[in-house]
Amino acid sequence: MVDIFPHSAGVSHVRGIVRIISQNEGAVSISELAEEAEEDVDDLLPLIDACELMGLASVKDSEIRITEKGARMVKSGPFKILRESIRKVEPFRSTIAAIAKNKKTTEEISDYLISKGIVIDQMPENNVQILRKLLRNWGAGTRLLSYDEQNDSWSIRSY
Repeated sequence: MVDIFPHSAGVSHVRGIVRIISQNEGAVSISELAEEAEEDVDDLLPLIDACELMGLASVKDSEIRITEKGARMVKSGPFKILRESIRKVEPFRSTIAAIAKNKKTTEEISDYLISKGIVIDQMPENNVQILRKLLRNWGAGTRLLSYDEQNDSWSIRSY
């Protein structure tokens, strides 16, 4: 089974979590992190999953530790590191492949992902909407992707 990026995790929340861990000498218990972030543990878990999937933090025995990549993100600015990190995580990795195969609309990308066994939401009718939101927040938010709202089409930004 493929680990899929949690669609409820926002860019600013993930950045905030990594910053809090960094401010606590690089390690903090999940319960302390929830308190400092003013988040319920249930709301915090997808953020922690996102941090782990991108290699910004790791969890062991209810303690979350910042990784070297997470520490670099705090010091040097987030967008380049976040952009590079999400390229390797589903559904972003396969979205890039779909766009390269000329599947540009959110619906085409969603169909491509499903054909690869990557399901964003258990309710099929929600996949396109949730994927669009995820790609807008993370793909466009980190400047990995560009979005043409009028045509509901995606492209990969070049740097």
